[in-house]
Parts: sequence; C-alpha cells; structure tokens
Amino acid sequence: MTPSEQMLQMITSYWLSQALGAVARLGIPDQIAREPKTGEQVAKAVGVSADAAHRLLRALASIGVFRLLEDGRFGLTPLGETLRGDVPGSVRDFAIAETDAAHWQPWGRFSDSIKSGRPIIKAALGMELWEWYAQHPEDSRSFSSAMGNLSRMVAGELVRLVDFSNVQKVVDVGGANGVLLAAILHAHPKLSGILFDLPHVIEAAKPVIEGEGLIDRCELIRGDFFKEVPSGADVHVLKHIIHDWDDERAIRILANCQRALRPNGRVLLVEMVIPADNAPGPAQLIDLNMLVLLGGRERSEAEFAALLKKADFKPPRWIHTDTPFVVIDAQRA
Repeated sequence: MTPSEQMLQMITSYWLSQALGAVARLGIPDQIAREPKTGEQVAKAVGVSADAAHRLLRALASIGVFRLLEDGRFGLTPLGETLRGDVPGSVRDFAIAETDAAHWQPWGRFSDSIKSGRPIIKAALGMELWEWYAQHPEDSRSFSSAMGNLSRMVAGELVRLVDFSNVQKVVDVGGANGVLLAAILHAHPKLSGILFDLPHVIEAAKPVIEGEGLIDRCELIRGDFFKEVPSGADVHVLKHIIHDWDDERAIRILANCQRALRPNGRVLLVEMVIPADNAPGPAQLIDLNMLVLLGGRERSEAEFAALLKKADFKPPRWIHTDTPFVVIDAQRA
C-alpha cells in the first residue's frame, strides 16, 4: 500500500465507524450468529432495504467482520462476534454510543475545537453532554451500556491485581450501570458497595444491579460528585471519570473523595495513560475525544501524580493490566 492509499484509508475510516454502528444498532450480528443468512434474509429480519443490507454486509465481509460464503450467505467471524449483545468481549453498545448524535455531531465540528482549544458540544447539540443524556433516555442507556463494555474489559484485571482483603465498603463513583462494582462484589462476597451517579443514570442502573443479584449489598445513591461523594468507604473506584475533566474540576472530584474516605482510604483510578514515548495506543485519540466533548484530557503518569498530590493523596502505585487501562492506586494522605 502506497502512502497515498494508506492516507485515503485513514481519511475514510469514519465510513467504517458508521457501518459498524449500523450493524450493531440493527442487531445484525446476532441474526447471523444463529445461522448464516443472505442480505435479503437479514433485511427482512431487521426491517431494512434488501439491497442496502447486502451492500453493508459485503463491505464488512471484505474486512473480516463477516464471512461471505460460496452460496451468497453471510456468516459471523470472531471479529464480528464482538458486535453481538450479551456475549463476553462485546463492544456492541460502544459502537452504538460512539456513532449516536451525542458523539457524532460534535466531531463534525472538530476543527472548531482545535481552533479554540475548547469543547464544541454545546454549539453542536445546544447543550452539554450530560444535559443531552438526561433529556435523551435511549442515548443515555446506550452510553451507560457502552461504559459497561469498557468496564467488563478491565473488571477481571482489577479484581485479579488489586488487594481488597482489608476493605469493607467500596464506592463506584460515576459508575454508570455498576459493571465494575458488580465484579468487585461478586469476587469478594463480604464487601458492600455504593453505586453513585447522576439521578437519571441511577434510575437506569437499578434493574442491572437487581439482575446481578446484588441489590442487598449495593446501595444506589444519586448525586453530583462536584458537590460531594458518599462518605465512610475504604475505597473509591473511578473508571474513566478524571479524564472527562480539566485539572481544576478533576482536583475537585478527587478532593471530595479524599474528604469522604475513611482514614487510610484509597482511590483506584482506572484510566488510560499517555505513554512517555508516545507509543501507539488508544489514549492519544481518546484525548481528542475529550477535547471535543467535555474539555477533559488523557494524562501522563506525572500529570496524574500531580493531580493526586494537589488533592492530598500520597504518591500513587501504578498497576498495569492486560488491557489498555492502568489502575492508579493512591492512599489518602
């Protein structure tokens, strides 16, 4: 592939994002998982144009998401399996959320964010991201489920690598559907937990926690972490929370955690870290997504350590996982 061809592939990658979002939203991978189908059969099952369905499936089969069989039917590949619902390793909800209006429309004005150095979401949507989700319940459910996709990616590593033996209570701060907290509670039956998030998020999370059989061990609390967080816990877990915000607001959240924790309590920040050598990885592009949507940023180890110091935490311990996430373990000073 020539440099020009490679660049063309990069430039048109948003076509692929929308194609993946469409098949995820329509549930096409689940249809094909049962048995291979023609484009016409898929179209009938999900209620779309037969011609368009065939072309969509053919395009994604050319890059390994589906298989085009000799008889013209399409089957599922291990890559396409990740776009099914409720299977291990699923990122279906993430594909939907990232191609929904709340993320897609602001990125259409990315150049404006680069010019100003500020998020463009209010100009694109007429409101801030969390206001949008409060007013659009379906999009909010997709986003919370998308965060659950990412939480499942790292949950096993968190419970494998972090010592919870002296912990009695854990608060999942901004925990969406509570996927990460549920993994901790299942792994440690003597623990109790609190899922803490905005009111509309907690309302949607309740049936998820009930479905996990944890409602007797997990309190659901509505609130705003810029004002306060629930007190009396040994550990606060914050997955992909600090990266949403600029330094001032990030320190405010951490300081609220510091005040609420028990003596010797800890925060566990589950974040992606900008590599010191700028090696390829997801953090650098997620950093741009934070610029566009929220004014937050991905950070280096030194930048995270500086935030924690200003919020009165001791120097952190860095726990690397077999995922893109790092667990940053810092004790209350």
